[in-house]
Amino acid sequence: MKRAIFTSMTALGLTLASMNTFANNVIRLAHDSQETSPVHKAMLHFEKELEARSNGELEVEIYPARQLGDVRETTELVQQGNLQMTFGASVLLSPYVPEFNVLDVFYLFEDEAQAHKALDSEKIGKPLLNSMESKGFHGLGFMEVGFRSITNNKQPIESIEDLNSLKIRSASNPTQISAWKSVGTAPTPLSWGEIFTSLQQGLINSQESAVYSIYAERFYEAQEYLSLTNHIYTNYVLFMNKEFWDSLPSDQQALINEVSQETIVKQRQLAATQNQEVIKELEAKGMTVNVVPTDVRSQMKEKMNAAVYQELRSKTGEDLFDSVIAEIEQL
Repeated sequence: MKRAIFTSMTALGLTLASMNTFANNVIRLAHDSQETSPVHKAMLHFEKELEARSNGELEVEIYPARQLGDVRETTELVQQGNLQMTFGASVLLSPYVPEFNVLDVFYLFEDEAQAHKALDSEKIGKPLLNSMESKGFHGLGFMEVGFRSITNNKQPIESIEDLNSLKIRSASNPTQISAWKSVGTAPTPLSWGEIFTSLQQGLINSQESAVYSIYAERFYEAQEYLSLTNHIYTNYVLFMNKEFWDSLPSDQQALINEVSQETIVKQRQLAATQNQEVIKELEAKGMTVNVVPTDVRSQMKEKMNAAVYQELRSKTGEDLFDSVIAEIEQL
């Protein structure tokens, strides 16, 4: 198992500068998740299986926990050919692949099983992955983060009016800000790293994220209530540099694809188990957890999508957007 620890920006720069000179059989995979995360554990499976089943013809080097940067930085390194492989949430990749904007529709999927069926399909997931090709990427598939929900320190969300008292953190994205305003919250644009301090200081009293992030970022120390709105499903897109992929013989491409699909299944299983355990841990930490009533979620869906639908459709491309939505509705 190969790892890299960088002690200075000079060392990092030298390493990146030298990556293009290495042999074609080395896949350098960098990501920003911690080594305890389900997705990193799945990447270890990818490394082990690919090396064993290629009889050493393919090697994998993993650089976890932002050793080579965040999602934006690793995406650009893959696009430039300085890295061979990474993954990132589609919402963070949409500046590079605007077709992914369709996945930002609120309440697009009813549950994880429907999301998996859609993202693994030839009529939904495949066209979205194919759209990466013209941007210099080769998409391998969709892993899982999970559904996002809302925390706050005011009250459980049991009616649409309960959202009115929330000063919620929003990404610095006009579309997201419009969506949160539509349901009565007061969105405040903040970077991810600013959330915890802002909650502690009272600049905001609410945030929304996947349940594992709530636990990992210790938001429970500044938030009393977790309301399971499940308002959007977050995935991880697994992808490679297209030029590197095209340079591989067909048998190696087939093996990488085969191991990738197995890895995606394993990662989803690990994520599902962890998300269930995390909710119990959050309750043990003192958070009050409630499932938001169906009628409230329906109201949120109607209001939030009314605020963002046409913009997301325009960014995605109308034909692809309409096709994806129509196919999901038939599932």
